[in-house]
Amino acid sequence: MSQTGIYVGGYQRVRDYAESVDRLLLELKSGHAPTQETLRPVLSLLEALENSQRASAAVQAVNVLLRSRKALPRSKITTMRTELQTKRASASTIEGLETFAGVLDEERAAISARLRGV
Repeated sequence: MSQTGIYVGGYQRVRDYAESVDRLLLELKSGHAPTQETLRPVLSLLEALENSQRASAAVQAVNVLLRSRKALPRSKITTMRTELQTKRASASTIEGLETFAGVLDEERAAISARLRGV
């Protein structure tokens, strides 16, 4: 696979993760309980991050990104997942999701810049 192909695949995956987290944040901030359709991809991602050693390469890359930026410790990810499973989120979980969305968006922008430079 070419270097460009690798970047494009990474960009698409990070963009999908970021969009899923953003949709969930919009629903939570609107005051409505999130739908399963909105909640499922984020819960799956958080669960995969908790068990990242057995996760896909894309999830492992996101895990490395979060650890390198000291953005979300594993205990925070577990707390967020547990709360979201009840379709509720404390202010702390919403803040964690906002941090997560920001990290994903920064990475998406960085990959995009690399694509323009490749």
